[in-house]
Formats: sequence, C-alpha cells, structure tokens
Amino acid sequence: MQEFPSRFTHTKAANTHSSSAAAHADSVDSAVSGASFASRPVRRGGRFRKLTLSLAVALGIGASSLAGPALDTAAGNESATPQASAVTSSLVGSLSGSVSGIVGSLSPRPLNNYQTFNVKGKARKAIVDVPVNSAKRKKPIFFVFGGRGQSAADMKNMSRLNAVAGRYAVVVHAEGIGRSWEGTPYSKTRRGEDVAFVREMVRSLSRRYNVDTRRVYAAGLSNGGGMAMNLACQAPDLVAAVVSVSGAYYDATMNDCRGRNVPTMLIHGVHDTLMHYGGGERHGMHYYSARAAFDNAARRNSCNMRTLHGVRAHALASGFTYNGCRASTVLWRANVGGHNWHALAPDAPKAAWHFLSRQRHA
Repeated sequence: MQEFPSRFTHTKAANTHSSSAAAHADSVDSAVSGASFASRPVRRGGRFRKLTLSLAVALGIGASSLAGPALDTAAGNESATPQASAVTSSLVGSLSGSVSGIVGSLSPRPLNNYQTFNVKGKARKAIVDVPVNSAKRKKPIFFVFGGRGQSAADMKNMSRLNAVAGRYAVVVHAEGIGRSWEGTPYSKTRRGEDVAFVREMVRSLSRRYNVDTRRVYAAGLSNGGGMAMNLACQAPDLVAAVVSVSGAYYDATMNDCRGRNVPTMLIHGVHDTLMHYGGGERHGMHYYSARAAFDNAARRNSCNMRTLHGVRAHALASGFTYNGCRASTVLWRANVGGHNWHALAPDAPKAAWHFLSRQRHA
C-alpha cells in the first residue's frame, strides 16, 4: 500500500508488504530477509547451482502461471486476476522483496544534504543532491516522494535514484508532513499544500543552482506515487513527466485535473495485496485500479482510447500504451512481486529515469 513503518532496516525486505500487513495496516513483510538470503555461504559449486535453479524456478512460476490480468483492448476492461495459491503468492512477493532488500542494502549512502523551504509560513525540508558539474550545464530537477511513513532519508536509501540519475539531475527526496502526502484519508495536508511545496522548491532551487525548469520530473512509491500523479493532475504547467510505482491512486489525487498533457508511466504489480492492481477501498476511501489510473492519464494526454496495444517491456512484465497520445502514456504490469519499489521485473529506478530523462516542456 502506501503505508510504511517510520523506520526501515536494510537487512530486511523493507519495501515489500505481506498479506498480513493488509489486516494489520502498516507493517512490512520481513518474512524473507534480504540479508540472510545474501549471506548464505556457498561452499560448493553444486550448492550454488541448486540455489540458481531454485531462483529460476521461482521466477518461472511468477512469469507463467501467475501472469496476471489480460487487458481487453476492445472493451477497455480488465479480466479478473487469476487466483494463485497463498503459498505461491507469498513466494513471489517474498522473492521480490528479498531482491529489493539486497539491492537497497548494497546501494551507496552518502551524507544527506537537507535544505529548508518556507511555504506560506511553514518550514518544509528535503534532501537535495546536486551534481558536482552542475554549474557547467543546466540540470533537470528530479523530485522523489516516499510512501506513507517513509522519511526522505528512508526513500533515498531505498530508491537508488541517486546512483541512476545523480550525475545528470538535481535529485530532491522530499519530506512529507507526517510522512504522508496530500489526497489520502490519512494525509496531514489539504489538497494543494504539497503542490505548493513543490512549486516553492522549484523557485528556490532555480535561484540557487543552474537548473532547467522545463525538465522538472517527479516519481514516487505508493502514497508518493499518488503524489507524483497528483502533480500531473494539479500542476501540469510545472512537471515535464511523472512516474508512479505501486501507486496509491485515491480519488482525490486523480479527480478534477487541469488541462495540459504530461508524460506518465505507471508500474504496478499484479500481486500487490495493499493497493490492489484492480483497485478497491482503503481507509474508507475508494482508489483507482492501475488500469483506471492509466486510462485517466491517457484521456488527459489525448490518447486514442480505442487503440490499446502492447509495447516492449521486461521479460517478467507487460507494457501497454495507446496510439495518438500527445504525451507518452505507459503502463507496466509487473507479473512478479507485490507492493514494492520493483527492483526486479522491471528495474523501477532505471525504467523511471529512462522514461523521464527523454521528456521536457516545449
């Protein structure tokens, strides 16, 4: 879901939630430890081959029998998600979480450079990382939003976006009030307050650094993914493109949008047990399915809604788009893993930056 504990450990699969978390609201699936998985001794080649085979078998299960819902291009509807056994679903989610945990634990963690921004009398903060050669050439601003309960430092440690984009962009991991973002039942800000925060950061950063305000990007996880989509909805004049991963698409983040086309990419797992791929209700508020959120963005981007088709994607994910879009609009349906940052199938940080870095305002 959009919910994360206030502290993360990097020895656990901290970015994957279990089915029990749905019943106990804000816990993290740590059944399979990324550290323990990584630290098992490999004494002989035979054991290594067995481990590799087991991993391949697990991935094979996720890619074939758990392929997820098909998209009906004629009716524009989703068929029902195939029912998987609890054991197999747990295996797929735990496997994805382990890989994400390993990747996060191995990522470099430089010191955090917090900056403070005054937003209508309120002090807001964010971690701002500036490339060493930023004075030579204008750099885009890349905003990153974490899930509910995640601090800016938590999200920075997990996201790997500094490693992917840090040489090319001013990367800003923003801190939400109450570690949440607007448009949700639990947010501490009214709609528009967090958008005003982002606008103020752009104004302030453009005075301090050599940035290109035609290339302001946003990406986020869960509640943060909803925040990225909310920016595309409320501030299409500001953001050049957005990416949402395992997004929380509550109605308030997707409705009453302003005009203008914003390139949009969604990545969502079919085994997400908190923010279900097929949509639902949580905390007493309805949220869009991944497909409905994709279609919402596609309509605003003037796509031909009768021309849904597949696009090249990861071997363990399926990609979809429409023809005729004035702004690129893509849905990646991850067939392995649940509610997480998707370090595997697809690699969300690389996929996000590849998509975003090609976009700019006219």
